[in-house]
Amino acid sequence: MKRLQIIPTLILATTVSLVSCQTYETTISRRERNLDHWDAETLAAYLGLDPDTAKPLPDDQYVGIDAAVMFYAQWCSNCHRFATVWDTIGQLLHAGTTESNLIMALFNCELNQKHTRLCDAAGVTHYPTLMFVGAGPYHDSDPVTSAILGSKASGPYGPTTLPRTVKFQGNLNIGDSVLDWVKAMRGLSTWYKWNHMEGGWLRGIRSLLSNPFRRKSSRSKTENALPVGIPTGFYYSSSSSSSNRMRKGAAGGSASSTYALEKQLKTAQEKLDAVQNQLDENKLATTHAGYLIDSFLFPVTTNSTDTNNGNVSKVPVDIFSIMNETGAWDAPIHGSTAAKDKEDDELIILKSCMVDLTLDYCTRFSSKTTIDYLDGLADLSNDEYPTFIEMEKQLRVMIEQSEPYCAKFSDCYENGFPETQGCRPATCPFQNEVACRYVAACMSKPVQEEYKEALKKNAVDAGTENVGNES
Repeated sequence: MKRLQIIPTLILATTVSLVSCQTYETTISRRERNLDHWDAETLAAYLGLDPDTAKPLPDDQYVGIDAAVMFYAQWCSNCHRFATVWDTIGQLLHAGTTESNLIMALFNCELNQKHTRLCDAAGVTHYPTLMFVGAGPYHDSDPVTSAILGSKASGPYGPTTLPRTVKFQGNLNIGDSVLDWVKAMRGLSTWYKWNHMEGGWLRGIRSLLSNPFRRKSSRSKTENALPVGIPTGFYYSSSSSSSNRMRKGAAGGSASSTYALEKQLKTAQEKLDAVQNQLDENKLATTHAGYLIDSFLFPVTTNSTDTNNGNVSKVPVDIFSIMNETGAWDAPIHGSTAAKDKEDDELIILKSCMVDLTLDYCTRFSSKTTIDYLDGLADLSNDEYPTFIEMEKQLRVMIEQSEPYCAKFSDCYENGFPETQGCRPATCPFQNEVACRYVAACMSKPVQEEYKEALKKNAVDAGTENVGNES
């Protein structure tokens, strides 16, 4: 959504420094002097929106407190300059106190996706945008003008899209006009409450007839302060018809803390699930490592006859030899194609395992070769130190000399292991005999069962359950 910057020239003089929203961001509502920094849940409560979906709630109600909100973005320098005016107006109107019954807030529309959705729902198209949220409906244009000018009838900031809200359409260059606008909107909200809400006139008459010479309350600022965050009497609760709906609540406790507790419980549950998933993954990794160690210590063997004396001995199987004998080189990688029968399943499992363990060994070998090479350069001077291109070339040569199959394995894998280019060696191609034993772990039954389950899960996730099912 394109948002335009409105450039104000500040006429309302102030010596107040820029409020700390310039350098400090948070996802929890807080109050600094007379300005509130709102989170998504608090704005949603005042606007009557679902904080997660930004859709209007079916039981939207006035929260009992008027609010004037400045929507901004951190990158908007004009927003930061205007914030000093907003802060001064907040002090003049005693915002955040029960005396004013008014909260003046700041809301960062681009803090995260949830904030952006709420700003879109509120019809924010410019930075900064000022919006008043009160008790009753506001009319930002008359029917005739709206019929002629359409959406432009409301002013440069566009029409309001939510009930009980109205945007400031005047000149932000004149701070006094902003102050007068907030006063006027608060007056309209008060008038609506007197006329349309239970006990409105009675409270108004009591206020007008109260002793004008009474002494001001000696209560502290904390005792005289309006609630920070979601107003008292509102909370979010789960429902079968909609999740996280806002309802007018009963007394007792802080609504903000009620929602905060629910939010903390939800976050804790998410963390618990993440920890459980990590534990499950660690358990699988430990089990897999155990199978590999077992297969290394107690390898699958085959009979080998000595041509000189005819003696028969047990030797570890060569997986590359088996790959050629069974035609597993042509099996689809990781079950990317539906297996026709059990034999195809076994070939897919064999090839997938061979690819994984070969890549693992070659990656480890390349990393060790690189570290050893860099350690050998530690004593060189700056003039003797090779360039990056020279180091890359030298490392490639070292890998090709020490493990030539590792040097070509990636290309072989990407090209589907063609019969040429040495991609299908007749026997184990590794210079390190231990690596041959390592990759031969794919012949172990427990390892194959692991791969069968993993490939079956991948097939289910892809929508075709083929691997691991006998035909």
